[in-house]
Amino acid sequence: WCGGDTVKVYPFGACVASYIKDGTDYLMMRADAQLDGSKPIAGGIPFCFPQFGPGALQQHGFARNCNWEVASQTDGDAPSVVFKLSDSEYTRGMWDHPFEATYTVVLDVDALQTEFKVLNTGSSTFEFTGALHSYWSVSALANVEIVGAFQGATFLDKTAEPPCYATSTAAALVISTPTDSVYEDVGGEVKLLDSGRKSAVTIRSQGWTDTVVWNPFGEEKMGYDKFVCIECAKALKPISVAPNDFWVGKMMIIPSSL
Repeated sequence: WCGGDTVKVYPFGACVASYIKDGTDYLMMRADAQLDGSKPIAGGIPFCFPQFGPGALQQHGFARNCNWEVASQTDGDAPSVVFKLSDSEYTRGMWDHPFEATYTVVLDVDALQTEFKVLNTGSSTFEFTGALHSYWSVSALANVEIVGAFQGATFLDKTAEPPCYATSTAAALVISTPTDSVYEDVGGEVKLLDSGRKSAVTIRSQGWTDTVVWNPFGEEKMGYDKFVCIECAKALKPISVAPNDFWVGKMMIIPSSL
């Protein structure tokens, strides 16, 4: 905790489950989420690594199914925790590459910061895709706008049959139908505006160059009307990491009032 604000992170999946600032939890745990380790945690900020999906591996990869090691932890004005995941017999059975991943979560006075680092500890180059599958809590979808560099952007509409690319004509997105869109090269800064809560969440990213917007509109069992996923991602073009090299993706979450 920091100044009364709190963040909760589970070692299972290194999943940030809650971020409470000034009494409001800006993350959402899905109504059908399981927290007993029987399945990936459906809520908060789950990992997609080393595959965003779909693909040859299990949906969204294996990182969200693994228990991460707590590598270090600090207190003070900006408490932090560092989680670590390395290759194992389990991971190599699906993705045969040596690696070391670290995930740092820092609770600052005005923001929550995350840093995901993937180090190639092997002797050959590997590629991966990934995302932070963030579930943001909202008062209701009817009150929500998502603002960013969407106008004119190319996006993959995964709700289409078959999935197809299109060009966005809107600068602000609203959710009124089932939505699963991957916006290519839309990163940097995206804002979630909630008129019902009179709040905004600024999502700033580095390294993550795509933005995914997802909501299972109409799915009452998932509690669809109380969240929207806005995901910092590298989903459409894989990241290539040479031996002894690394890749870093950062996300900063800054709540504010409207």
